[in-house]
Amino acid sequence: MIAKRFHPPIEDIAPLVKMALSEGKSVKLAVTGYSMYPLLRSITDCVLLEGAENLKKYDIVLFEREDGTYILHRIIKRKGDVLTIAGDNETKREYPVKVSSCIGKVTAFWRKDKYYSVNVWWNMVYQRVWLFVFPVRKPLVKLYHAITNMIRRINKKRKQGR
Repeated sequence: MIAKRFHPPIEDIAPLVKMALSEGKSVKLAVTGYSMYPLLRSITDCVLLEGAENLKKYDIVLFEREDGTYILHRIIKRKGDVLTIAGDNETKREYPVKVSSCIGKVTAFWRKDKYYSVNVWWNMVYQRVWLFVFPVRKPLVKLYHAITNMIRRINKKRKQGR
């Protein structure tokens, strides 16, 4: 029997995460949702969170919205103690986000049990390119989804034709 991973809602474990990070510990969390796709994939990927110190542009942070929801998004801009944030798969910015609402910063992630530091060269290139194209991201995301859907349909037809 294969055990399934259990992913408790972040709202349920947030107090424990906050406490661990405030004590200088790291926390490994499963990614849920698609707002950070294509870099982070829901359920299959995990992130390593550390304290929310020295936040800067390009950092991925876990923050708490005013309504109490917890979100993992990237910093697009920082001006003093105010951040502009957006998910990699989002076309709208969130502003203002106070630095004090940030709980932790992503320093690494796992995909299929393979560890990646956020400081690897290809991620540094990816985050800069992805932010550079932010103004035209909406049509790029639509084009990407159209192409992947077309490929899926073609593959499905090939399998049916066998």
